[in-house]
Amino acid sequence: MHDVLPADPMDPANFRRLMGQFATGVCVVSANDPDADIAGITVNSFVSISLDPLLVCWSLGNDSSQFDLWSTTQEFTISILAHEQLDLAMRYATRGSRDLQLTDFERTKRGLPAIAGALGYLECKQWSLYPAGDHTMVLGEVIGMHQATGGAPLVFHAGAFHRIAD
Repeated sequence: MHDVLPADPMDPANFRRLMGQFATGVCVVSANDPDADIAGITVNSFVSISLDPLLVCWSLGNDSSQFDLWSTTQEFTISILAHEQLDLAMRYATRGSRDLQLTDFERTKRGLPAIAGALGYLECKQWSLYPAGDHTMVLGEVIGMHQATGGAPLVFHAGAFHRIAD
């Protein structure tokens, strides 16, 4: 039997619980940071937008401690995490975290940081920013990509990380 939503179905907590039923992939967005060498942030709001031109999007909380950095960076990498990279997802999801470990990253041919051992990564240049309520949508034009062979993705569902069964 399913739980019945309370009388006010537009309540943000109800919305969050319902959206938690939608499984998403987990990525780390990373960029060169003049103050700390590399910046990284875990996101599960990643989505492809367009094939012509190649565009992707992720969403940045307006109250993020790193908002200024991410809203002004012109190039970034989105690394798609493998199921065994839960520790990385947690490390870069910590609010205000600057606890970067340089050994988590490798450099792309363009010199951008990407998560080592990820299922793949996309190198992007900022296309545009769009205000969206309490978040800002960051659109990036894909300027390079790399896909690893094999591996299972790390996914996020119902407030927890999971692996897709083989």
